[in-house]
Amino acid sequence: MRTLGGRITRPGLGITGLGLSVGIAAVMAVGCSSPAPSTGGGVAATDSAASGDMASSDGTSADSAVVPSGPVIDLVVDANRDGVAKADDPTDQANETTHDEKFGAIFLPNLDDDNGDRVEDFFDLAEIDAEDAKDLAPIALRGWKDAPEGTNGTLTVEPADKVRVWGKVDGGWALLAGSFDTCDGADNCNATGEVPVPLAFLRNGIELGIEGREFDKDAKSGWDGIATVKLTVYNKDGLPLVSKNNPEGSDTVSLEIARWLLNGNTSLFDNFWSMKWGSSSNSAPFNKDLESSSKAQGKASYATYGNWSDQWTQDFFQTGVVQMPAPGGKVQGMRVFNARPWGRDKGVKNQPITWLRANYLGPNKAILAIYKKAETGNSYDSHGNHDLLPPYTYGADSYPYGRIITGSGVLPETWAFYNAQKVQGPTLVVDTTWLCVGHVDETMSYVPATTPRGWKLLLADDKMAKEMFEKAVKEGKKNVVFPGRNGYVGDKYESMEQTAEDILKNADLLQASQEANVATAGQLDTVKKAIGLTNDEIVPMPFLTENISDFGGTCKLAYQPGTANSMVMYNDVYVPKPFGMIIDGKDVFETDIVTRFSDPAAKLGADGKGLKANFVDDWYGYHINMGEVHCGTNAEMGPNPLLKWWTVKH
Repeated sequence: MRTLGGRITRPGLGITGLGLSVGIAAVMAVGCSSPAPSTGGGVAATDSAASGDMASSDGTSADSAVVPSGPVIDLVVDANRDGVAKADDPTDQANETTHDEKFGAIFLPNLDDDNGDRVEDFFDLAEIDAEDAKDLAPIALRGWKDAPEGTNGTLTVEPADKVRVWGKVDGGWALLAGSFDTCDGADNCNATGEVPVPLAFLRNGIELGIEGREFDKDAKSGWDGIATVKLTVYNKDGLPLVSKNNPEGSDTVSLEIARWLLNGNTSLFDNFWSMKWGSSSNSAPFNKDLESSSKAQGKASYATYGNWSDQWTQDFFQTGVVQMPAPGGKVQGMRVFNARPWGRDKGVKNQPITWLRANYLGPNKAILAIYKKAETGNSYDSHGNHDLLPPYTYGADSYPYGRIITGSGVLPETWAFYNAQKVQGPTLVVDTTWLCVGHVDETMSYVPATTPRGWKLLLADDKMAKEMFEKAVKEGKKNVVFPGRNGYVGDKYESMEQTAEDILKNADLLQASQEANVATAGQLDTVKKAIGLTNDEIVPMPFLTENISDFGGTCKLAYQPGTANSMVMYNDVYVPKPFGMIIDGKDVFETDIVTRFSDPAAKLGADGKGLKANFVDDWYGYHINMGEVHCGTNAEMGPNPLLKWWTVKH
C-alpha cells in the first residue's frame, strides 16, 4: 500500500519509516505533482485550476454558490447521490453536510476482498487497484491555482479510527489520513486525524476517496455513522485565510456510512446454498430436489459446499447487501455475509467467520462479525431466528425495504446492530421460547402476492392438519402417513409409518398441537398489531407439533415436516415434502398445498397467477434432526439500483 508518510507493515504492526507529515512534504519536494481531479472515478473537477472560465485570478465569481469568492477553500462530496462529486453542481455544494431522504453523501464499509488475499480491503496493505477504487466514495479538494507562495492547509478527518482517506497521486492511490492499522482495540490502533496539505495540492486540487472500517453497530456507541472531513487553509504567517463563503478559513463535508440491508424471501436472489450430501447418503435427495427445482426456476443458481460439517446453512451465516450511489444511475457495493457467533465445534478453526473468510470472502463479497465475543449466544442467535418481513406501510410506519423480525433471546449486540441500521428497524420480536429450536422461521414465511401489501404470510396451522386427518378417517379411505420413513420415537429409531387413525389416537400429540396453535396465534397477534395484517393475508400451512423433553424441560417441534419452514424464490416455493396421507395414490397434504398455491382467487405470486410448490425431501438430513428446508438453505443477492435505502427516513 502506498502512503504519503512511509511504508506500512501488516495490520497490527504499526507504521514504519517517515512520519506522515514529513512524508507528504518529502513527496512534494522530490517533484511529485497531483493532477487536478478528473471527470472519471466519481469526481468532476471544475475548479479554478481546471476550468479557468469559472473564476478570475482573484478567486471571485458571478456564481458564488458554486465558486467561492476570495481564496478557494472547497471540498466537494456526492451530496445529490448521482455518483459524482461535482464542484459546479449547486446541489452537491449546498448539501455537503446534509443527511436526509433527499441529500447526503454516502461511503462504504470496505469489507470485501478485491485482490483475493483473504483480507478485508480496509485492512489490506496492498496497492489499491481499479476494482478496489470503486469502493471509495468520492471527495474532491478543489484547486486554487493562484494560491500565493507560503499558503498551506490541513485536512482533518473524524473519526480517524473508523475511516481511511486516500489521495490520487501520480495515477495511484496513497493513504493520507485515518486508520493506518486494524484499530480493533485500544492497543492496536494507529490513526491520524489531521494531516498537512501542501501548496501543490491546494493549487492543483486532488481527487480523494474515503472508505469505512465498519458499520454503525450500536446507536449508543457514540458514533452515529457520520464521518467528517475538513479542509483549513492558512497564509504564510499561519493564519486562516477567510472568504465570503468560508469565514473561518475552512470547509467541512460529511458522509454517512452505508446501511446493511438484510435479505428476505421477496429479495431478487441470484444464488442459493446448501450443504452437499454424499451420493450414498439417504439425505442425497435433498440436493437432487433442490438442483432440479433450481434449473426449472431459472432465476437463481444453486451452489453447495462439502468442506463444512454444518448442514444448517441458514443458521451459521446470514446474507445481506451494502451499497452507495454510483455514476449513471448504478450502485456500488457488495454482498455482506454476517457470521453466527458460535460454531458447532469449539475452536477458532470451527468458527463460521473463519469458514466465510476461507470460502466466501472475495471481490464484492464481504464478511461481517457483529458479536462482541466468539462462542457466545445460543440457538436463538442462529439466523433461522432472524428474518425479514417484506416491505409494508401501516399508518405512519413505512418499511419500503422490509423490517427485520426475530424470535426471542437474541444477543443484545445483534439487536443493537439491526436497530442501528435504521432502514429495516426497529426489530419486531415475536415469542419463540416455546419452540425447541426457537427460530421464527419454524412457523412463519412470506410469499409474493398481487395484493395491496404485495405479499402474504405462510403460517403454521396445527388445527388445519388435525382436521385433514379427521376428514380422512370420516371418509373411511385407506391411508398411510410417513410411508417408508424412519425416525425417532423417544430414544428409538424405528419406522414412522402409521395411519390417520393412529395419529388421532395419540392424545399427547394432539394436546401438543393444540398448545402450539395457541402459541402460533400469539406470534400472529404480534405481527397483526405491528403491521395491520388481516386474515385474508394468511396462507395456512398444516402440520402437527409434538412435545420434546430432551432439553431439561418440555418444548415443541414439528411432528410432520414443517411446511411453513420453506425457502421462497420468486414464484417458486421450496416446501418440505410432507410425506402425508397417501389416499388414492396421492399425498393429501401435497395436493392441498398445490391447490391453494395455484388458486387464482388467492392472488399468490408476483403476477397473481399462483405459486409453484417444489417439494424437497428433507426428511433424513433435516426433519428428524429438528429442521426443514429453510433451515438447510440460504439465498443471496448482489447490490441492486432498486434498493435506494438512502431515500428512507432514518
